[in-house]
Amino acid sequence: MRKLKNKLQVWHFAQVPCEPFRVDVKDEIEAKKIMDTLAQQHLFLYKNNIIPDYSNCISVEMLDVDDEWVDYYNEEEMMDWEEFEKEYLESK
Repeated sequence: MRKLKNKLQVWHFAQVPCEPFRVDVKDEIEAKKIMDTLAQQHLFLYKNNIIPDYSNCISVEMLDVDDEWVDYYNEEEMMDWEEFEKEYLESK
């Protein structure tokens, strides 16, 4: 597994459309843990009738060479986030 050297953030859109909640992460492993935690929290809140069912979104962004946040893409692995997560971060 070759990790990115780019700065990474997890973006959480709690209710689409909205401004995202952003969390800086040190690497892909930490990004996965934060994403899973946010997803599990939403499921807990929904199942316990604390929030209604609505659209939310969690994504990983990286800082590119122009200092702009863009969708995660690992050029060395030639994988976007979903591919990287499935190949290296999910339990097999």
